[in-house]
Amino acid sequence: MRKTMSILITLQVMNILGLVSLAQVDDTAVMTIPVDSPAFVFSPGNWVGDSGRGGRIFRQTWNPGAYFRVTWESASTNVVPSLLLDTSTYSAMKSVPKLAYNLDGIWNGDVPCAKEIPVEGAAKAGKHVLTVYLKMSTQVHRWGSEGVSGSNVVRITGLRLGADSKPCTDTPQTRWAMIVGDSITEGCGAYELECYSHLVGQALQTQGYEYAVSACGWSGWLHRGDNPPGDVPGYYVVTNSMNGAGGEYVDSLSRWNKIDSLHSLLDSKGRISAYGETGQEPSVIMINYGTNDAIHPTNASDVRASMAQCLEALRKAAPGAHIFIIIPFGQYKAKELYETVDAYRSAHPDDRRLSVIDMGPDAARAIAKKGYWGDLHPNPRAHATFAAKITARMMAVLCGPEAVK
Repeated sequence: MRKTMSILITLQVMNILGLVSLAQVDDTAVMTIPVDSPAFVFSPGNWVGDSGRGGRIFRQTWNPGAYFRVTWESASTNVVPSLLLDTSTYSAMKSVPKLAYNLDGIWNGDVPCAKEIPVEGAAKAGKHVLTVYLKMSTQVHRWGSEGVSGSNVVRITGLRLGADSKPCTDTPQTRWAMIVGDSITEGCGAYELECYSHLVGQALQTQGYEYAVSACGWSGWLHRGDNPPGDVPGYYVVTNSMNGAGGEYVDSLSRWNKIDSLHSLLDSKGRISAYGETGQEPSVIMINYGTNDAIHPTNASDVRASMAQCLEALRKAAPGAHIFIIIPFGQYKAKELYETVDAYRSAHPDDRRLSVIDMGPDAARAIAKKGYWGDLHPNPRAHATFAAKITARMMAVLCGPEAVK
């Protein structure tokens, strides 16, 4: 009885300080680490909350590949940690998003979203780190529209632990990379986080970067994303151009500067921001677009204008970022992309932070028909090969002797 009363008093004090919330009071009392605790770190540029980019109640994302980690200490393992979610948006959905997680090196990779998810793997008392990834979701109802949040999202509300646990402060890395693309970058054709974007992101983490995967099936420079007609805007939409120049930029139809239908990706100074504050621009931007603009009907002039004007907009919004343009693995829009980069370099001869990564025609032939490397969507072995080559070329630029610091 005295033990229970002591736990109750301790939890009530911690709750007043905003550190935890009381879940139950008995000899197996538990506590919850809320999402605004400094024990949580969310992948930059991926998550929004109940109050803008933050808030106390939840964090949510629609981006496969997005992750968060949470760190705590416990004196015992009597209570299995439980991830808490708000699943109220799933009522009309036939399937729910799936997660993968790593707790102290123990992985579980096929976890459907639910109100409460027991997290196995805390083998002993001490410090624990849980990293959770949005593995996949159906390509529909993710972005939202007309001022309404998407319903096909992952909405985290906290982590429930034993009462003998305490949150540990973690700090996100200052440097981060934004990885942008279509269904190939989202991971279609691969499974269990085997896509090249996740592998490149994991490599960047070893070099002190956080990363954001911002990718969507069907999407392109102009082409809308998610299952047609799709509610995800094109990346940078330009209309009424002539010969790849001029035209009108349509912000309401573009997503380059947004996280979802309700939240801007930019800070108060118009810069891309990791978490909504100033001074949080990405160090790296990597874009893999052009496939859907080539295989679906799009205006060829507007696509060229979109590429060129988007480069200018990204540089203004992230002046110090190294921008990597990936030639689509199937060589779609390769000529147009090279011409766009060449024109940009001619107009900005002092900007050395722009590179092209091209897997070449052999890679295109390898995925031209169903075979060893897959098809339009590379299979896991192709994703692994592409990730190795992309990582090597990125690191040669970012860490090489001639790298711009």
